[in-house]
Amino acid sequence: MTGEFRKVLLLVIDGLRPDAVTPAVMPVLSGLIEDGWSAADAVTVRPSVTVAALTSLATGVSPERHGLVHPRLTSLGRVPALAPLPIALRRMGVATTVVAPVLGGAARWVAGALLRLGGITRLLPAPPAPGHVIAGATDQLLGNPRPEFVVAYVNDTDIAGHAWGWMSAPYLQAAAMVDRGLTALRAALTDPGTLVIVCADHGGGGVLHNDHDHPHPTNDRIPLFLLGKQVQCGATSREPARLLDIPPTVLWALGGTAPAQYEGRVLNEAFVRELIST
Repeated sequence: MTGEFRKVLLLVIDGLRPDAVTPAVMPVLSGLIEDGWSAADAVTVRPSVTVAALTSLATGVSPERHGLVHPRLTSLGRVPALAPLPIALRRMGVATTVVAPVLGGAARWVAGALLRLGGITRLLPAPPAPGHVIAGATDQLLGNPRPEFVVAYVNDTDIAGHAWGWMSAPYLQAAAMVDRGLTALRAALTDPGTLVIVCADHGGGGVLHNDHDHPHPTNDRIPLFLLGKQVQCGATSREPARLLDIPPTVLWALGGTAPAQYEGRVLNEAFVRELIST
């Protein structure tokens, strides 16, 4: 059977390492995951860079197949042929909204191209502060009575990591600032029909203290949490989990099934027994 959710919110915290998620640094998130599900050892794609990871989240396939590993447009033509997640959801009557900091210049042009090619319904720009982004995503979710998939993207930890190094004092301050914005999630989590997924696109500091693109376990590991009233409470899974498991899990939660070319699996172990297919 498929999931029984009407709303899914995916929060991508760019460059957040799992070991930064502690009660001292991120007390709000640490409190939320006490009532949710955690992957003990989740990994991103390789190369562990933002463009590759976000495109894998959008298409359900690895960078070897989608080809977008650098912020350039030469591989954009492949996107429509890859059964992007927003297009699969749109066929089910589910809109996709992306909430992100205000973009400018080339980044804005690339975002517009991905909107057209990837099937995203709307892009909502927010002021460049994580609290505004997360609150904007929550408001969109709560204000729309129809089924919806909302993606919120914040990059404060990635910016701090590149400037001062991963797990430096400024990096941990950025993580704490993101954490304060997570209080907005509590309103969404009161609805049993809402699933919240929190993850990062990559880690950082594995080879170079201020970078993340080299093959290294510290660059590969990401936090991955599922929150909601239909999620296993306080559970930590030791089964392997990947960033590529998120697209099929989103589709399943909203009542669909993943296209055959998707490389991940549904994270069935995260949900209460009544929802798990047999």
